[in-house]
Amino acid sequence: MAEINEKVMEFVKETLDKSPKINLDELFERAKELSDDVAELSKRQFNARYPLQVKRRLAQATRGKGSKRKTTAAAKRRSRSAAAAKAEASRAAIRQVLLRFAADLAGAEERKDLVKVLAGVDRYVDEVFKGMEKA
Repeated sequence: MAEINEKVMEFVKETLDKSPKINLDELFERAKELSDDVAELSKRQFNARYPLQVKRRLAQATRGKGSKRKTTAAAKRRSRSAAAAKAEASRAAIRQVLLRFAADLAGAEERKDLVKVLAGVDRYVDEVFKGMEKA
């Protein structure tokens, strides 16, 4: 692995903090004055070894502080399909309760049977709420 000169790394970090839009050529020339090792590097090697590493570390530190990781499209599809499946299950449960209520109403032959079904409507409402909680 390439050796990193900590003195040059610190210089690059400070320089990028002060003026983040500094030209690579200028930064490279200044760093050459600090160390003979840097003078042996090409601009591309210097950039990869020092400025890019500083910028990468800054980006990681910034990302960890408060920004949330972006959700991928596949994860969104999975969560949507899971939510849709839950909603469908809830919908089916509620539908069953309402159909049973309608069947009980239709099955009431006499007026007293109809009153009994209507008096027990709270039981159906409770079952509907249970079905909604599944969503």
